[in-house]
Amino acid sequence: MKTHLISAKDLQISLQLQEDGMLLRSVADKKSGRRFLQSGVGALFVLTARKQGEESFISADSKSGWGAVSARSSAKVHTFTFSDHAILNGVTVILTAVAGIDSVSWTVRLHSENNLYTLYECDYPALSFNACNRTKVFFPYGCGEVYPSVRTFETKQNYPSYGASMQYMALWHEGAERGIYYGLHDPAPAYKKLFYKKAEGEKIACMKATMPLRDIDTACNSQTLEGEAVWELFDGDWYDAALIYKDFFENHASWKPEIKDGKRADMPEWLRTNPHWWRKRMKWDETFADELLEVSKDLGLHSPTHIYDWFQIPYDTNYPHYFPAKDSFVPAMRRLQNAGIRVMPYINGRLWDTHDKGKEDWQFTAVARPNCTKKQGDKPFLEVYPTSNIELAIMCPSTALWQEKQKEIIHTLFNDFGVDAVYIDQIGAAQPYPCEDRSHAHRAGGGTWWIESYRNLLDHARQTMPADGCFTTECTSDPYMKEIQAYLSWIWIKNDQVPVFMVIYNGYVAVFGRNYIYAPDAAGQDILAAQSLTYGEQMGWILPETYNSLVHKDFYKKCVNARVKLGSFFYDGKLLRSPKIKDKQIIKTTKIMHEAYGGLLAHTATFSELWQRKDGKKLLLLVNASAKKTYSCIQTEIPDGIYTLDGGVQQEITVQNGTFEAALPPHTVSYIIF
Repeated sequence: MKTHLISAKDLQISLQLQEDGMLLRSVADKKSGRRFLQSGVGALFVLTARKQGEESFISADSKSGWGAVSARSSAKVHTFTFSDHAILNGVTVILTAVAGIDSVSWTVRLHSENNLYTLYECDYPALSFNACNRTKVFFPYGCGEVYPSVRTFETKQNYPSYGASMQYMALWHEGAERGIYYGLHDPAPAYKKLFYKKAEGEKIACMKATMPLRDIDTACNSQTLEGEAVWELFDGDWYDAALIYKDFFENHASWKPEIKDGKRADMPEWLRTNPHWWRKRMKWDETFADELLEVSKDLGLHSPTHIYDWFQIPYDTNYPHYFPAKDSFVPAMRRLQNAGIRVMPYINGRLWDTHDKGKEDWQFTAVARPNCTKKQGDKPFLEVYPTSNIELAIMCPSTALWQEKQKEIIHTLFNDFGVDAVYIDQIGAAQPYPCEDRSHAHRAGGGTWWIESYRNLLDHARQTMPADGCFTTECTSDPYMKEIQAYLSWIWIKNDQVPVFMVIYNGYVAVFGRNYIYAPDAAGQDILAAQSLTYGEQMGWILPETYNSLVHKDFYKKCVNARVKLGSFFYDGKLLRSPKIKDKQIIKTTKIMHEAYGGLLAHTATFSELWQRKDGKKLLLLVNASAKKTYSCIQTEIPDGIYTLDGGVQQEITVQNGTFEAALPPHTVSYIIF
């Protein structure tokens, strides 16, 4: 056995070459002396292949089974070649590692002369590491989450989707304040799957990304994985890892929106500065407008509203046949618009009902089926939702039919109905599918085509959009933001969340809403309100009936009023490093919440974030979301001195070494501007 060392200044990666494979042996940081992985046995990759014409799969990993394994180095470039596999003959895997300053960039090339199997999925190099009490892990679910590495936990998420908003992960040691960033720097980007696993009883955890491959219906489908996998050392924690991905985004990503005069060029001002949203399911009359006008008066704010069920068909059935609208929709919308309430109706951007006229197959087989995503054997990908319990086909976004159908619907809503925005459901939330229909304008399987196709669809549709109109979608998948102006953050309802998405993308895309239906008790409602305020989201996305039944409605109104008053820090600012909070008082939900891990949600009573406006002014927000007075110790990047809290608390605080103590009254929003 031989050891091969990759040295990138302080980053030291040791690989163990065996007779028939190679392992990741150790990963170390010379600066801190920290060994993130000691004596590891981790595979660098797994390659999966599918037998031609069948649904049987085999896999090969870097650890064993190869007849020939070689390693060679030239300057900072290291090349590893795997060939002559025992069961996957004719396939060669070539890993190339380029050493930079504290970073290694990996590329993966696949060559196949195997006529029996097609290459189906392949990993980017996997990063294994020792789990310990002080090593934490970042995963890009929703806004971003942090896990203790010793926790038994496993997650597999599609990028892009609600489960992987961004294409990177990270780990760091709290004592050493050093970490490793694991990022996929793919400017296109391609469809990927992100994995993190720490098994019960195991001392080693692993993070990796997998790319579903192209041309999966064809043998000998040689190719190179899109982009590169970057392992990079950093000082600090999740915030510092986020800045690495942000730098990649701002300098290389294809989805970066145009910025003009310090603002997103295609975002209407009403959306950019908006503080709050309503949502409502309409029935058959105009009573929904009465409810919205009533709660707007109570809140003192005429917020835009997201309207569901404006069409005559039942929800999640007969899609995409939304017209005619309910007779009361347009008159009620005009009443809302005349009162200053903008209206955004719902449509779905992915689905066609397989029985699209009641129980009748009206246009599905004749029109839609040739244009929906298909598995091997010309079988459509179908989904069933509990809202309708029917089979809905996933349309292929590359097809002219689907692009024209979406444009037609959107044109009618903007230009015939006069809506202010269109919410196109599921684009940012649901996974891509490896469509194998060769009659479509893409190669079979994965690759960059899914995201490119949706971006083409959106760009095509927005040619019909008025200057002050906009598109929004469900969840916060980053690669669609060049064509979509706002994301619905409704399922940012987890423990262990951190506001990474806002650190990276605030100002580039608007983010709005939490799902208060999923918060059936006062603690859950208060947590959502406090966190959405401090994170800088546009608040609400709340039903009038839910708003009226809030246990602590006055607290909710305080949060919204603070969002209005301090809005320029959010829409003209950036989110800085989160303060560290010590607060013995914890608020906990007592009723099961959908989406929360374990069904329950808990947070310190104190919520705090630090914002900086473009003029250099900083805002430190302090929110006590509990019904009791709380005493907290805050450590943040604030100059030493004496400050007076503003807002709901009149109190002087003394900051020493960036740390202060505050006694916050129940349900208060206070702040310091400096």
